[in-house]
Amino acid sequence: MKALYKKMAVFLLSIGLVFSVAACTSDSSGETDNDGDNNSTEKVEITFWHVYSDKDAGPLNERVEEFNNMQDKIVVKAVGNQDATKQLTAISGGNPPDIALTYWNNVGPWADAGAVHSLEDFFKQDNYDPNTLIPAAFERMQVNGEAYALPFTMSMASTLMYNKKAFEEAGLTEAPETMEELMEYSMKLTKRDGDNITQIGFIPDFPWIDNVFWPVVFGGSFYDEESGKVTPNHPQNVKAIEFQQGFYEEFGTEQIEKFRSGLGQRGTDQDPLLTGQLAMMIGWEYNFVDKRGEDGPIGIAPFPYPADKPELKGSGMVGPRAVFIPAKAEHKEEAWEFMKYLMSKDSQIEFAIDAGVIPTVIEALDDPKLIENEKMETMLPFFEAAKSENLQGFPNSVYINEYLQFLTEETEKALKGSISAQEAMDNVAEKVQPLADDAK
Repeated sequence: MKALYKKMAVFLLSIGLVFSVAACTSDSSGETDNDGDNNSTEKVEITFWHVYSDKDAGPLNERVEEFNNMQDKIVVKAVGNQDATKQLTAISGGNPPDIALTYWNNVGPWADAGAVHSLEDFFKQDNYDPNTLIPAAFERMQVNGEAYALPFTMSMASTLMYNKKAFEEAGLTEAPETMEELMEYSMKLTKRDGDNITQIGFIPDFPWIDNVFWPVVFGGSFYDEESGKVTPNHPQNVKAIEFQQGFYEEFGTEQIEKFRSGLGQRGTDQDPLLTGQLAMMIGWEYNFVDKRGEDGPIGIAPFPYPADKPELKGSGMVGPRAVFIPAKAEHKEEAWEFMKYLMSKDSQIEFAIDAGVIPTVIEALDDPKLIENEKMETMLPFFEAAKSENLQGFPNSVYINEYLQFLTEETEKALKGSISAQEAMDNVAEKVQPLADDAK
């Protein structure tokens, strides 16, 4: 696997990808060695690469500015629009930024390739306690029990969003609580004109196949620590797919596909949930922010749980954005100081308010600055849901992206009815287990 990523790095460089040395290297004007020991009065400049566009980077730039103003030893230079390809190119070329923000699923493969610096020594050095973070978010930062990043923010799917008018017309006064009720509601909320569906209650793979969310809310598993075996074919994973299949069996695969082809564009006034074409969908915290208030057209409720597993109430999937220090960063100590600031309670609260996101520091979720802020009214259900012990995510590993790809491919086959749910997940196990064995 390490060889694979070395080859990837060589390939990226060989095709002529060019990056700006000025944006990747730290200021060497001060007498600073690789460990960040500053022997001069000059500030050490460190580079911070992130994925936000110029349009969306305002809240993060404010955090950078505050850090630069609150102390006189470090200057952070933020550079946006640095996606995974640009980051990997710089890292492979030996001129990485000092600290970077990326999507969490890059952490495992990059750490295995030796491109990410472990944070364990920093934890010991400063008595940093990662237990102050939402467990499901921090777990995504670990590979084989070792932390390589911290979760700066967290997206979360744990709610059911629904069209209030569609519910009212169907005589429904509250959201479904169980999976069984979700199917019953879907039948009541579906309308037809002859064989054609004109309104549907719920489509399990809208807007995309979610191969992690469904196993999580059914109490499934993806890996067994004791045996070292991958478990895509865990009984609850199979049940999760069979439940989704039930919608296609009930409403018809061809009818659903024909209906989907005529849905309005998401994120516009013709969004199917807004128009009522679709009555219910899996909800993330960034969906319909200005439409889900008390007087808004979109309602929000905890996502249903299996009736025979009430202990799974409050289940959901998390997907953090990770901050990490490249292994060849020039100023690791200074980068760690900035990372600690980004993860501090006050910084997390301010960024959550400005960017409308979920903080990952547990104490921040109950802070009056956050929950008593009128601006955050539509986020309150998510702050509360983020405290659930039933939040999970996909296990990080060096073969994570292959695992996810195989899950998507085989789940799609099952939902289209070409193979059974059991066959689909057995196929995934057969494909992924050799990768897991190699990773050992």
